[in-house]
Amino acid sequence: MSNLEFEYVANCNQKLRDFLLEKGISRKTLTKIKFENTGFIKVNGKEENVRYFLKKSDRVKIALPREYFKPHIRYFYDDINIIYEDKYFLVVNKPPYIATIPSRDENEKSLLEEINGYFLNKKYSTIPHVVTRLDKNTSGLVIIAKHRHIHSLFSKIAIDKYYLALAAKKAPTKKIIEAKIARKKDSIIEREVSPVGKYAKTSLERIKYYEDKDFSLVKLKLYTGRTHQIRVHLSHIGHNILGDELYGGDLKLIKRQALHCYNLIFPHPINKEILNIKIDIPKDMKKITKYAPK
Repeated sequence: MSNLEFEYVANCNQKLRDFLLEKGISRKTLTKIKFENTGFIKVNGKEENVRYFLKKSDRVKIALPREYFKPHIRYFYDDINIIYEDKYFLVVNKPPYIATIPSRDENEKSLLEEINGYFLNKKYSTIPHVVTRLDKNTSGLVIIAKHRHIHSLFSKIAIDKYYLALAAKKAPTKKIIEAKIARKKDSIIEREVSPVGKYAKTSLERIKYYEDKDFSLVKLKLYTGRTHQIRVHLSHIGHNILGDELYGGDLKLIKRQALHCYNLIFPHPINKEILNIKIDIPKDMKKITKYAPK
């Protein structure tokens, strides 16, 4: 993949630097273009520096600087399940039992390290940047930006995230859960509902109650992005996620938290088209529920 390029037309007279900053091009990116010589900024086909003064209707073309892996970065050439890809980002279906990003345990590989291998195999001129994360044993959709600039653009748009979970007992038909979340005292991993925590909001909708095994299939939407938010909120209201041993989930039917990010809705960071990306429920959860999302 060659350098990412963008073209714009000036709609007024102004300094080129100010124009590019308004388009979301960061000062750091402009500095890299200037000193690394792996990108360019052109006005009407001629390279110019950021002090150039634009006139209305001038055509501006910018090529983002290349990105390079650091020497210590690991990569694996494993198959990854790509649901969507264009030249700006990709959306991957992460299986359970693999972390999104590398951990301190060198014996465990991560989804990001597998995507590193994919980028190297494709000879991309950039490195991957994780936009959305999932817990190690949560499955589902993860967005990966193909450049730091695209990652920055994602930080400025709203991403609607929808999950499916198997929750203990008969869950409410519909419920909004608003409860602050903080790190649990004396733990670096576990979280809890706490009055001194950060605001968190989750909506819940029961899809089906399985009376014979006393659990519910529920649909959830995140309004905030706190660590372990869904797991903590469902435990807090007495409907622990099946298989979630850390938060009191029953392990009889499934051995990992039965939580799956199945749907992401968001505007494309470049063309603003609304994308609605949806995947099926994973095999281990489908085996228990016989459910297929519509």
